[in-house]
Amino acid sequence: MARILTVDDAPAVLKILNLVLTTEGHEVTSANNGMEALQKIETIGFDIGIFDVNMPGMTGIELTEKALKTENGKSMKIVMLTTESSDEMKNKGKEAGAIGWLVKPFANESLLKLISQLI
Repeated sequence: MARILTVDDAPAVLKILNLVLTTEGHEVTSANNGMEALQKIETIGFDIGIFDVNMPGMTGIELTEKALKTENGKSMKIVMLTTESSDEMKNKGKEAGAIGWLVKPFANESLLKLISQLI
């Protein structure tokens, strides 16, 4: 199973992600913002990151760029989780290093399928 970092400024979204992913046996750590996420990445390291795009302070796209430049984060597979579905936004995510895109609201099955493809 994978070590997964979920980052979102909405506690309800973090709770849903945690429930769905831990039920499948994944080890999940949550962060409420980009700075907290970077601290956890530098301390722990993760296989997969699921980052909200629109967060105060640091966007998920900025977090992706920074995470992939850290020693522990350079091999992370990052999925953007957002209400944004425009090609322009998806391209920004890809340029930053994200390899997946999941639009809110998401079906639990879609999330699990995506995670299983990344493992």
